Amino acid sequence: MIRLYGSPLSGNTHKVRMALAFLGLPWDEIATDAAARQSDAFAALTPMRQIPLFVDGELILRDSQAILACLAARHRSGDWDGESPEERGEIHVWLSHAANEIANGPATLRLQRKFGAAIAEDYAAAVTARILPVVEAHLERRDWLAGGRLTIADLAASPYLALMGDAGIDIAAWPAIGDWTRRIAALPDFPEMPGWPAKGAI
Repeated sequence: MIRLYGSPLSGNTHKVRMALAFLGLPWDEIATDAAARQSDAFAALTPMRQIPLFVDGELILRDSQAILACLAARHRSGDWDGESPEERGEIHVWLSHAANEIANGPATLRLQRKFGAAIAEDYAAAVTARILPVVEAHLERRDWLAGGRLTIADLAASPYLALMGDAGIDIAAWPAIGDWTRRIAALPDFPEMPGWPAKGAI
């Protein structure tokens, strides 16, 4: 049985949770709060002491983008991770945005607003102001980030944009992003999380 160490409120955990649900793979989710992540037992699994952590037999894998790439290669090769070099390149652009601008912008602002974390607020706001118009313009012309279908690009980039309200950002001001996150939430087997409920077809 796959074990997923994470948190119900973690957008990074939800990236992997969505992938497992859409693939129809059973998993055991182990709630791992900040205190648990500092334990020696958890450090033995991952020296970075971060979630999500994916364990499947002898495979122990950290980083949500890396886990998505592994799951795509195992179960939806081509479909989820690109059918051509060009598609794979485009998908990796969005994996990079997820790990950089989205993580350092909206996700970081959410850490402050929802959890009281100390952050460089001006920097996070500036990064957010750069990335949101890029995503909005891209999605005004298409339903999905890459390839004309759901890929790991969408799974990687969507949670912290769906949860923008937690960061004090009005998602209604970004209608194409809002439509996209609702499109994902309307997919069969979407696993809802606090702040991102499952939706009927839009």
